[in-house]
Amino acid sequence: MIAGKPSETALHTAAARAAHHRFDPEPHLLEDTAAADLLGPGAEGLMKLYQDDGPWVLVENRIFVPLRTRYVEDRLHIAHREGARQYVVLGAGLDSFAFRQPMALQDIEVFEIDHPSTQSWKMARIEELGWIVPENVHFIECDFEKGPVSVALRETEFDPSVRSVLCWMGVVYYLTKETVANTLADLATLLADGSEVVLDYMRPWEELSPRYLELRDTMAKYLDGAGEPQISRYRRDELLRVIHDAGYAHAHTEDRQSLFERYIRPIHSAVPLSERFGLAVATR
Repeated sequence: MIAGKPSETALHTAAARAAHHRFDPEPHLLEDTAAADLLGPGAEGLMKLYQDDGPWVLVENRIFVPLRTRYVEDRLHIAHREGARQYVVLGAGLDSFAFRQPMALQDIEVFEIDHPSTQSWKMARIEELGWIVPENVHFIECDFEKGPVSVALRETEFDPSVRSVLCWMGVVYYLTKETVANTLADLATLLADGSEVVLDYMRPWEELSPRYLELRDTMAKYLDGAGEPQISRYRRDELLRVIHDAGYAHAHTEDRQSLFERYIRPIHSAVPLSERFGLAVATR
């Protein structure tokens, strides 16, 4: 990240969610009307990049980004029925769950954790919009590469004895593998039994179709220039081993076909599901 500025990828993530709501027909994977508001004056320009005539890799993100959000929120609903009462968004960026909480989940505590630069920008934007932050929402500053997340959480109202769901989307690939392993292990010492860490990860280049390889240098140049290089990629078996070694009782990943049948087929989307990403769940 570039000091003093919000994460470039956080802005694009919000733009992808907003573009899905704007450009894709109903039914949507996610009804996120707040994303465009959070983006502010630059929203329209960013969203246009995700139209059907935009770069195909961004068009794919227009589906995958809301899909991963829907996936973790579906798991939150299930966990809530089983007793979970805390939701932690790690690397929250411009996540909007705090402002679109369904009535069924309003008895949970929500914790947003992010880098100080992005979080301060977001807080200023919320103030500009005149939005009232719900009483059950807590904002926490933390740099994953510099300090344990557990320390930041322990300094808040977070209750380690309460079952929780942690959303770790769009973050892992910007961290070193050492930091990923250490963060998972750190959280495992904090979380109550049955808690989940739900995350996405990037697959190795050699597992992807040639069309992705053609974009490799272009994507790296852009992300390096934004100060947000993608550092870590995982094979499925490698990530599962990292999760188990970190102290979790169970770990699993979702296969693309399962995600397609559950989320893409019902909305009749013509946009293919990206090969670049995988979804995983670590259960304490």
